[in-house]
Amino acid sequence: MTDVVRVAPQTMIDFGSVMELAYAESEVGFRLPDGREERVLLETAYPTRFVVHEPTLVESGAVYMPLEILAFELVGTSEVVWPGETIKVFGGVESIDGGRPIRGSVHVPAGTAIEDGADSEQQLYLTMQTPLGLLRNETPVIMRGKVFRVPPVGSRFESQGDVALYDVEGTKRLTVWACANAS
Repeated sequence: MTDVVRVAPQTMIDFGSVMELAYAESEVGFRLPDGREERVLLETAYPTRFVVHEPTLVESGAVYMPLEILAFELVGTSEVVWPGETIKVFGGVESIDGGRPIRGSVHVPAGTAIEDGADSEQQLYLTMQTPLGLLRNETPVIMRGKVFRVPPVGSRFESQGDVALYDVEGTKRLTVWACANAS
């Protein structure tokens, strides 16, 4: 059984329950080994499902809330590298066969409320469907942003660095960069 808990001090969050973020827009930048690159605008195919687990009060008085993204699917169309071709990005254990866990957290500093803006970070393990086939990352795409509520409506997250994606044979096929998500 889960409890509804007040978190520092204004937001009601049903810890342990599956929640949904109805809509977000994303961008993924990718670069092929031959140097061709593109940024593709992506939209959610269905609501993103996630869970915020029981928070921990740390010694400083801050609140640490672990979370897991269970499933998302983003869809867009290539205009430069593969004109007119659909690009899909999947994430979470419930998103696609072989989907991997996406873990993250929200950190609410002592003496503040989540509505003041709390740092959040997610480690994304993705499956990207492209004309090259299904591609996956071996190291996570780190996404950072600020949240002002849960679900994180009104938040923007940006990736930190480049991450390689590999085909099923283990060959590096492209690198993702400049990923962004706004809700």
